[in-house]
Amino acid sequence: MNKDLPIIIKKVFANPDPIIWQGMWLSTLENLLKDAKMLKVWEELVNILKAKHNEGSNLKLNQYMKWELKAFVAQIVKLSADNEGHNVFIETLNRYFQRKGINLDDLLILEIYRVTNES
Repeated sequence: MNKDLPIIIKKVFANPDPIIWQGMWLSTLENLLKDAKMLKVWEELVNILKAKHNEGSNLKLNQYMKWELKAFVAQIVKLSADNEGHNVFIETLNRYFQRKGINLDDLLILEIYRVTNES
């Protein structure tokens, strides 16, 4: 795990449940957490999710962040497993974020693709 990650990311993924986080799930998570190129992505996601939470959520912030961050990683694992290329990856991840009301720059999404599929 990269020491420069936002604290909430470190807390959420500090002790991944081995029942869920194994094989491709664990290796994808580890790539996302250790690669320095992901720092900007994680920071942006944390900022966006905090703002979304402030717009209204019944969950406490930490629980909301945990839920959303794990859902994000699950989406990345699925897209990586499908392995349909960077165009499909970017389009699908953009649709995922749009459904959630999250606007993440395409360059950051491309960086996620590179980290998970070209590492």
